[in-house]
Amino acid sequence: MNQLEQTRQTYRHIATAYAQAQQERGASEEMKAQLEKFAALLSPGAIVLDVGCGPGMDTAVLRHHHLQAIGLDYSYEMMLAGREGLGNQVPFTQADMRRLPVADNVDGLWVCASLLHLVREEVLPTLHEFHRVLRPGGVLYLSVKLGDGAAWVTNPYDQTHQRFFTYWQPELLDSLLETAAFHILDGWQEAGRRDTWLVRYARKEEPPK
Repeated sequence: MNQLEQTRQTYRHIATAYAQAQQERGASEEMKAQLEKFAALLSPGAIVLDVGCGPGMDTAVLRHHHLQAIGLDYSYEMMLAGREGLGNQVPFTQADMRRLPVADNVDGLWVCASLLHLVREEVLPTLHEFHRVLRPGGVLYLSVKLGDGAAWVTNPYDQTHQRFFTYWQPELLDSLLETAAFHILDGWQEAGRRDTWLVRYARKEEPPK
């Protein structure tokens, strides 16, 4: 079993507890600001995929910003916990971010704390996949954990199961985004409760006329 499958099994076990904990996201002024900034870069009615949506908390907020947001997650149980436990009646689809089941007609990708579950070698091909599905001018949001290397980490919801994280330095993350033909619009480091996060907003450039 590879790291992604094992992490998916962890999310299956912790789905209910994780979904309950995510209800506190709404109190985070930092996350509100990041969602608002993303929405402001798009037009009302834009098609957005929340990649790694978990229980769909961000998906619901993006829909409140008049975006056609759809939640995608590798874990069916996480989406089910959002729908049945929290009542998040948003469109959900089970999908692997490395092979998105959509054509090249997406306006925005919200990828919050999900790309970090991939091993480093998978990230550039996945960024190319993000580039493929976005329309020219489409917007990508990313957040990953600041640090070095990779590790299995015991989660706060269930001490018997671990999740895999790859940590990132800004120079390498930015280099991969640029290699995948994204133009970085903005980015910063932000301290969270347990980790420091790298936040990036990027755009798929319009083709020259």
